[in-house]
Amino acid sequence: MDKFQEKNERVIGDDFIEWLNSRKKTAYRFKTRPDHAPDLIYTSANNELFIEVTAAFYDEKHARFIWKGVRGKADAPANWNGINANASLINEIHNCIIKKAQKRYGKNTLLLIEVPPGVTSAEELSELLELQQFPKDSPFAGIYVVGNFPIKNDSIGGFRVIPIHEL
Repeated sequence: MDKFQEKNERVIGDDFIEWLNSRKKTAYRFKTRPDHAPDLIYTSANNELFIEVTAAFYDEKHARFIWKGVRGKADAPANWNGINANASLINEIHNCIIKKAQKRYGKNTLLLIEVPPGVTSAEELSELLELQQFPKDSPFAGIYVVGNFPIKNDSIGGFRVIPIHEL
């Protein structure tokens, strides 16, 4: 894994923990990045919380647009156009859950699915996620969609957390 991805996962974890602490009145703080999965460990008093981070993109072109762009690659696409963007994103979130659920991370592990900036507002995505059926036998203590969402007429945008399965 490259340093950019490590830094990105840490920022996602820290932003999520800030949200979780304010919502649950906890005091989790970053402890370490282990040599093996899950990606991050946070502690509060004698409790450890493990976090696995993954990303859901609209499609492969969106993934290349985001990752090559932020890394400053010369062959980075200048733009991205998706077809059925919302449906594709929901499908990819579902695929992320299924793929990650096949591995065992231990108890007290949360799955964070990052949605990089795109065209779907947090409110739109939340409404679409409520209509979905997700596996009930997930090994995760909680599953959350996180990301920096666009500002739209009906949305303030910014970093948001959308629970799929609450801790």
